[in-house]
Amino acid sequence: MRLLFFATFVFFCSTPLFAQQKTITISGRVTDKETGELLIYATVGLRGLPIGTISNAKGEFDFYIPIEYAAETFQISMIGYESFVAPVTKAETFTEFKLKKSLTVLSEVIVTDSLSAGDIFKIAINRITENYPMKPVEMEGFYRDVKMVGGKYVSLLEAAITIYDKDYEAPKDYTKVRERVAIKEIRKSYDYGFAYAKYFEEYNLLEDLLLDNIIKYRSFNDEALFYQLLQRKTVVGSDNKPLYLIFIDQPGYDLKIFIDPTTYGILRLEFGYGNGVEPIYNYKRNRKLLNNVMRLDKLIEFEPHNGKLYLKYIKTQYKNVWINTETGKPDQTTQLFQELLINNINDQDPDWISSARKMKRYGLQYQHKNYNKEFWENYNVIKETPLNKQIVRDLEEHGNLEKQFEKN
Repeated sequence: MRLLFFATFVFFCSTPLFAQQKTITISGRVTDKETGELLIYATVGLRGLPIGTISNAKGEFDFYIPIEYAAETFQISMIGYESFVAPVTKAETFTEFKLKKSLTVLSEVIVTDSLSAGDIFKIAINRITENYPMKPVEMEGFYRDVKMVGGKYVSLLEAAITIYDKDYEAPKDYTKVRERVAIKEIRKSYDYGFAYAKYFEEYNLLEDLLLDNIIKYRSFNDEALFYQLLQRKTVVGSDNKPLYLIFIDQPGYDLKIFIDPTTYGILRLEFGYGNGVEPIYNYKRNRKLLNNVMRLDKLIEFEPHNGKLYLKYIKTQYKNVWINTETGKPDQTTQLFQELLINNINDQDPDWISSARKMKRYGLQYQHKNYNKEFWENYNVIKETPLNKQIVRDLEEHGNLEKQFEKN
């Protein structure tokens, strides 16, 4: 059942030295210029080019730039802030990127129209085929999932993937994934696939995460009450551009949808459901276990490229309490954290993913490739620091994490 998101590079260096340097690395953290607050999930990339990353849960990022883009413009953007813009060669010298809050743009800009929040959202849905890609696109991405059982992190899985997406046409079945995925590289911690299979589904969690793109799959709540609860206001996007914010703020139900007032494209969706105390819904996992879903959180973000909005980032988190049906008492508490970052878009000559290359439907934890250490050391992904000390400490109870990757 599914419910309704440093060294400075020198241009005049000699040719041999230039040839040796394959990538430029820009690393640092993103903060609010006035308060020093860490800014998470800020978009990091090159202006006008479909490569990039995001800042992690500590506001930090590593961005590896191919040397041929040394003359391009580096940019960090985030809703509510003015963008940080600098030449790549200058951005290399920074370790902290301070964003200034945008000036408030109020009602005289777009609030005077007569559209209700529900009207705006319906227009946005109706314009999906205008605002999102309607021809094939190839995307390079990074997938991660972390599982927690009884308050302890028990597994980590990361994969570099290629996604072939045909278009954003309304699907006939929103429960069936339409993208074709190929795994380039994959690495895993100690194999808990069998030990905790009774708590975590054995289907492909990456496919499940792709289905969480409710814009593509049109898995919206269409009940009249939902539209009645929607409210609207104007907020500041990046660089002082106004946005519609369509929202619901109810106990245990939080929804925020950021919409471009010119195109009605949905740029970002944040959703939280459940108070963590009472189950949202439940179902029997097997004869002995009842799964109570207590809380889910979802974040989906898109970014513009060549006049269309492309998927940038999806993040979900589930909290579950498992009940022993024989005793009626809690058996275990689990959490699942998932995220997918798209860090390159090819909308000019996308390669079809053949059946031979296509990811298998069964769980990623059972799909194997030899661990490519060199690849991961140079891969442009979310910086490793989201794996905080507690995650690493828990996982390394079974040995060094690098050794676990090599063995699994």
